[in-house]
Amino acid sequence: MYRLNRAIFVVFFTLIVAGFMPQAALAVSESPSSIEQTFQKAKQDYLDKNLAAAAEQIRKGSAYLKAEAEKASVTGKEALAASARELNKLADDVKKGTVTSVKRIDEAFARAYQALASDAHTKSIEAWTKKEAAKTGAALDSATNNLERGFAWAGQKVETGTKEVMKKSEELSLKLKKKGAVMTEDVGKELKDIGNEIEQFGKRISSK
Repeated sequence: MYRLNRAIFVVFFTLIVAGFMPQAALAVSESPSSIEQTFQKAKQDYLDKNLAAAAEQIRKGSAYLKAEAEKASVTGKEALAASARELNKLADDVKKGTVTSVKRIDEAFARAYQALASDAHTKSIEAWTKKEAAKTGAALDSATNNLERGFAWAGQKVETGTKEVMKKSEELSLKLKKKGAVMTEDVGKELKDIGNEIEQFGKRISSK
């Protein structure tokens, strides 16, 4: 049994090194909290001219986006899938050494976060329609956090009005997640406001 397990491990490790493991397997270890670490490592590896390692990290990000697309809302699937394809192409180009500016990496990661924010926002609306407060709060929190990270990667200044909307969204998400909380806010309006900010950000960083 020991020899069998050891043989399986060797085969699995060999497939990973050879690059034959499917993207779904790469995405297993990724999560909303760890994807930022993956992106940061990809950028640092690129700056250190460790192109193969940078490409590997970018592919992990692509696998995560692809996995998210498979369980996304109907409206979020295409944007997430498109972002996954963009990251996969970016990984190929990084490995070949044809990416001449780190700005291309920053902008691709910003678009990935915008796609994640948009999908999370859609899920928050769907949850609120069903009066599922906790799910609404969790999705709203995710949408706001992803938007914030998107701005950071894009290197864009967050205007005062946008900051105020994001702050209100964070406060609202906390209330929604708190069991028994009495809602005095116009939840629908605030969901619409953060949705508008996510959409406008998407237009500003579009690759088209």
